[in-house]
Amino acid sequence: MSWIQRLLTLAHLVLGLLLLLGAVGFAAAVVGIRPPGRAGQWLVLLSLGYSFLGPFLTSLPQAALGVWMLVLSRWLWTGHRRLRTALLVTHGFLLLLGSLLVVVGFHAVDAAERSTANGGGLLSPVAFLPFLQGVPLTIFALCSIVISLAGTDHDRRQLP
Repeated sequence: MSWIQRLLTLAHLVLGLLLLLGAVGFAAAVVGIRPPGRAGQWLVLLSLGYSFLGPFLTSLPQAALGVWMLVLSRWLWTGHRRLRTALLVTHGFLLLLGSLLVVVGFHAVDAAERSTANGGGLLSPVAFLPFLQGVPLTIFALCSIVISLAGTDHDRRQLP
């Protein structure tokens, strides 16, 4: 196994665990169960639902995405035959999601600036949360697409 595949395996494992942790933490916060202090705040902030579409629309898909990242991590470790296709499709979707979060972040910051100019703006720092999630997700997706194109076998017979 090359060092590129080991790096991809580790990155997918870490991202999958973070996505699962964020989904479980946010679902627990919605129900009213939250660890006190900084740990509880980070569990909620790791969830995409905190700054995107809302808890009920994103907590379950975020958990499913976390499980899929763990599956991709396993496929990278063992060398599944449809690995390249799965990586490109998955990270193409993640690139779209990360880009959408960045666009939402720009609109949220614009709205926060308008609110602050009109005397409001109490929750203006919350406008940066989509950037906190969208920029790393976009960078992860771009890097993973480039590395998967460079580091995995590209036998045409394996593509569906």
